[in-house]
Amino acid sequence: MTTAKKPATGFEFPEFDVAKMSGSFREAAEKAVAQNAEAYEQFKVAAEEATESAKQAFEAAREGAIALSSKAIENTKANTEASITYMEKLSAIKSVSELMELQSEFFRNSFEVLSAQTKEAQELTAKVSEESTAPVKAVAEKVAEKAVEAATPKKA
Repeated sequence: MTTAKKPATGFEFPEFDVAKMSGSFREAAEKAVAQNAEAYEQFKVAAEEATESAKQAFEAAREGAIALSSKAIENTKANTEASITYMEKLSAIKSVSELMELQSEFFRNSFEVLSAQTKEAQELTAKVSEESTAPVKAVAEKVAEKAVEAATPKKA
């Protein structure tokens, strides 16, 4: 055993056994390595789950964007056809009263169609949002459950 010398300031250093220290240090180091390996494995699994979740979310968003674009193209086509039909009818009118009636009918139908198209677009957008966020939401819930579980004291 080594005895510490008293410094000039009057403080005293405790005596210690280097052999005992190296054994306890080794145990602490081995425990830290094991804990780090376990933490790394948990992080690796979480990262893989997050990556898969992101892939699923992006795929759902891509499919949703395609569906929304297709719906917009379909609506544009229908609106263009309605306008062409209106122009054809407009060229065949013979009086101001027919013009007013045709104009009124066209605007009424256009508003009804636009309202229906808007409702469909809103429903489709909500569906796409739900499908796109579902994978991320599932992973977030799983992570939250693990965090609660880790924070909850375990009974012996």
